[in-house]
Amino acid sequence: MMNADGTNPTHLTNNSADDMSLSWSPDGSRVVFGSERDGNWEIYVMDAVDADGDGNADNQIRLTNKMSREELTAWSPDGRKIAFVSDRHGDREIYVMDTDGLNQIRLTNRPAFDFSPTWSPGSSRIAFNSDGQIYAMDAFDTDGDGNGDNQIQLTNNKWLTDEWPAWASDGSKIAFMSRRDGNSE
Repeated sequence: MMNADGTNPTHLTNNSADDMSLSWSPDGSRVVFGSERDGNWEIYVMDAVDADGDGNADNQIRLTNKMSREELTAWSPDGRKIAFVSDRHGDREIYVMDTDGLNQIRLTNRPAFDFSPTWSPGSSRIAFNSDGQIYAMDAFDTDGDGNGDNQIQLTNNKWLTDEWPAWASDGSKIAFMSRRDGNSE
């Protein structure tokens, strides 16, 4: 972590494993991230401070325990849920859970590589990438079929290169990266 002007860089994790894909809680007090510190990728949460100065943020807690690849986290704007990617059922799928790790629910169930979940400003929808296309869905599964309700495909690029969606702050638009013309734009 560092100040917005680049000063005061500070370790929040300090171990021999890879830690990545972090997301701040809306109030800025905690961080969720993926780590392979226990031999496989899992999701952890921690305070955003290192009060004792040991190079590790306080209260690092493991939220998942699936012996699979768990990564690419996104904290909901309302602070109540965390979206993440997991391959616990084979393909990489989008899941959501409470911020304490409870109530883990799969929201995509397709033979595809789903990743990069991003929350709408009101925390009701999630945009994501699936095999090079951008989709959006509700952040819940009322019928229990393993798919978020109201899934819609937003892009249809024959080159399968649309990725990394990001909602506008008012929820009216979604920006994304594409290689439609050969360059990442």
